[in-house]
Amino acid sequence: MKSAFEHSLAEKTRTNVRMGRPMDPSTNFGPMVNKTHLSKVRSFIEHGKHTDKATVLYDGASAGQRVDSLAGNDLKAGYWCAPIIFTDCADDMKICTEEIFGPVLCILVYDDSKPDYMDALVARANNTPLGLAAGVFTKDLNLAHSTVARLQAGITWINTWGESPAEMSVGGWKMSGVGVENGRKALDHWTQNKSTLVDMAGSVVTAFEALAVKSKL
Repeated sequence: MKSAFEHSLAEKTRTNVRMGRPMDPSTNFGPMVNKTHLSKVRSFIEHGKHTDKATVLYDGASAGQRVDSLAGNDLKAGYWCAPIIFTDCADDMKICTEEIFGPVLCILVYDDSKPDYMDALVARANNTPLGLAAGVFTKDLNLAHSTVARLQAGITWINTWGESPAEMSVGGWKMSGVGVENGRKALDHWTQNKSTLVDMAGSVVTAFEALAVKSKL
């Protein structure tokens, strides 16, 4: 299963990732935000190759997904970073434990032959000080919901990834952020709360007097 999955993933990355102008409807992959961002992502990639020594399953820079393949000299000046996939990764590798915020994907395998494999898998997923997002892919929706409920992440998906409609509040747990974006909860951050209590008794009494009256009743 691992080999078939890796082959399919690499092929989909090669054919479905389309670099180009951000305003072009056919584009689904843009450049990094700035030079500092690009340098950070590239440093993670180099660390994964030479220090973590993870296996490079797919490197878009070597597969034609490069800046020089784009039409127009103005695009080539952008901070482009081709997608890369690492496999044979370990839980303690830097590329697996820190937030890269770049087109880097790491594959970690698990053994489902033991009856308690899900407990071990969830424990591995939660063994991090970060908690931005997590996803579960399965045909068993009951298993998906029970697993997502145990994952320590503020944004979770089932059988999809990265979709966040405006009505869906999103925000990280643990060291992945404070507060939320989108949805009614995000709107609360832009409002000031005011509470008003109106006494309709027709007379003005202190709170202690009101309590005394109620106690006599």
